Formats: sequence, C-alpha cells, structure tokens
Amino acid sequence: MKQLWAITALVLILLTGCSSGKTSTAMDGESIYKDSCAACHGDKLQGAVGPGVTNMKSKYSEAEVLKIVNEGTKKMPGNLLDEEKSKIVTKWLMEK
Repeated sequence: MKQLWAITALVLILLTGCSSGKTSTAMDGESIYKDSCAACHGDKLQGAVGPGVTNMKSKYSEAEVLKIVNEGTKKMPGNLLDEEKSKIVTKWLMEK
C-alpha cells in the first residue's frame, strides 16, 4: 500500500512539478530554468525528482540537450517550453 501512495505522489509531482504553471516573461536561461525546470531538477541543478543537470557539456552535445529539452525522455515530458525558450535554456545549461 505504501508503494501505491509513493507511485501516486511521484506521478502527481511529475504532472505538476516539472512545469510550475507560471509563464516566464524573462528570456534568460536561469529564469526559464527556475520557472520551468527547477521543480524537478533542483534549484541548484543538483537534481530532485529528476536527475541533476550539472556539467551537461561533458555528457552531451548542445544538439542532444536541446533534443532532450524539446522531446523529453521516458520520465520527463517534452514540449514544456517553446522553441525559443528551449534554445535559451539549453545554451545556459551547457555553460553550467
């Protein structure tokens, strides 16, 4: 029964937590990240429900990160950001 509650809580977090519901008017990578990504990936990129996203440049090319941001993964939904914001936050992540 505890596992069912844990799974239910995780699903709710994934459905509501990765996108804060706020629309970012700022067009800098850090603001976009804080508004749309930090709930799952941590406010300091350290990871939370989702994995940490530090040192992305050593793991992926910029095109690969952009694809992940746009399309998502098995656990992360895609299309959370429009094309322009996806590019901005990807460039910002590549510098972290």
